[in-house]
Amino acid sequence: MPADSEQTPPGDATDPQLPITYRPLGARVASAIAAAAIVFIVTLLWVLLPGEVQDDFTVFQRATLIGFFVVVLVLLNGIFRTCAKATVRGLDVINGYRRHQLEWGQIVRVSLSPNRPWVLIDLDDGTTMSVMAIQTSDGGRATRAARQLAVLVQSQTRTDRDT
Repeated sequence: MPADSEQTPPGDATDPQLPITYRPLGARVASAIAAAAIVFIVTLLWVLLPGEVQDDFTVFQRATLIGFFVVVLVLLNGIFRTCAKATVRGLDVINGYRRHQLEWGQIVRVSLSPNRPWVLIDLDDGTTMSVMAIQTSDGGRATRAARQLAVLVQSQTRTDRDT
């Protein structure tokens, strides 16, 4: 992972240094392994097919298989690229292929409960947004990241109001 994906210095959740990038560990590992396994297995199966069986595939059948293969890889890439980056300006959330740019003042509350798969943030317009970059399945790592994000929201919102 890039250097900016590291959270704060060990044990320092009270004064995080920006920018900070949050990424789901388990989901990234699973999607990377799944993509590599799919590429390997599909390639191996195609190579192991006898030449006459390969020749029986029509252009349409080959295009359908390749299209399905590409769609699966694109979906896995969407999971892999999920992240949230906290900067001085605000929070950039990338959930799959959707990007949301939030200013600190828009974020009211950060919550992570065992009953939800990822962090949920309450926004000042009364809506909520999922932050898939911090996932409950990551255990203590997710809890620390959610607490750190909550501290950031509180400190950055206070800073925004003071200026």
